[in-house]
Amino acid sequence: MKRSAVLLLAAVLVVATPAGADLRISELKWSGVRASMPLFRAVVAGDFNGDLEARFAMRVDPIVYKPRLAFYRVATALGSGLVPRSEVYQVRLAEILRALAHDPHGMSFLRSGVTVNNDGTVTVLITEPVVGGHDVDIVSGAEVAAWRRWAEGREAVPPDRQDLVLAYVEALVLDFVTATVGRRLVTVDSSKSSLYLRENGGAFNERADPRGLDSILTQLKRVNRFPKRLIDRLRAFDRAEADSTLRAGAFTSWLVATRPLSEMMERRRAIVSLVDARLAELGEAGLVLVP
Repeated sequence: MKRSAVLLLAAVLVVATPAGADLRISELKWSGVRASMPLFRAVVAGDFNGDLEARFAMRVDPIVYKPRLAFYRVATALGSGLVPRSEVYQVRLAEILRALAHDPHGMSFLRSGVTVNNDGTVTVLITEPVVGGHDVDIVSGAEVAAWRRWAEGREAVPPDRQDLVLAYVEALVLDFVTATVGRRLVTVDSSKSSLYLRENGGAFNERADPRGLDSILTQLKRVNRFPKRLIDRLRAFDRAEADSTLRAGAFTSWLVATRPLSEMMERRRAIVSLVDARLAELGEAGLVLVP
């Protein structure tokens, strides 16, 4: 067997679990949707508590969880609260099957395709759900058209929508930095004061559509309101922190390969340079950095 194949096999079968992790799953219910990482409703206790979302690594793509987790970790490192808390765990297969005792269809589906690691565990991505709110088409939705006008300074921002506008700009920055192209939906919370990014599986695609990235950057070039906190964190987010965020521990636990990581750092510099250039052009009165 070739050495590259051995490394790939190790990456598939070995998954890092957070130090001191404690997760107990007492109930699982399959959503009924067949996917590369199918969604289950989970009742858990420990590091997470309550009714949450659980996604399982399947044999069709055992490491499909990595882009989702990488996106969350980059957002967290940049001080963003737009991505629901997520973490990956190794859970004993026997515990999973017990939790599926009242869902025979889910049990049959999972047993037929789930990846079982060498130690008898399965890989589970646990995510906090977004309760309430509604989905918005971030490409062509009517609500987004208003967000763009406010973000670009074409209309005054209503006081009760300032946080939402900044969250919209923050979402564009996160998608650009992580090469998450093709996003269609975001979830606006019930108070309409912020939004959440839930479907992040497209992050760090080594073949990301350059036209999609150019489209996001074009939108950002027209923005004149940026969250200062995010820009400050981008300035400080160097390669050492990026490695610590995405590639800590053994090689098999790395979430992002070298090339997409390096490209992320280039896009980070592009955003910082864009903001600096706009500040030089418009001054602090023209381009607003909102705390």
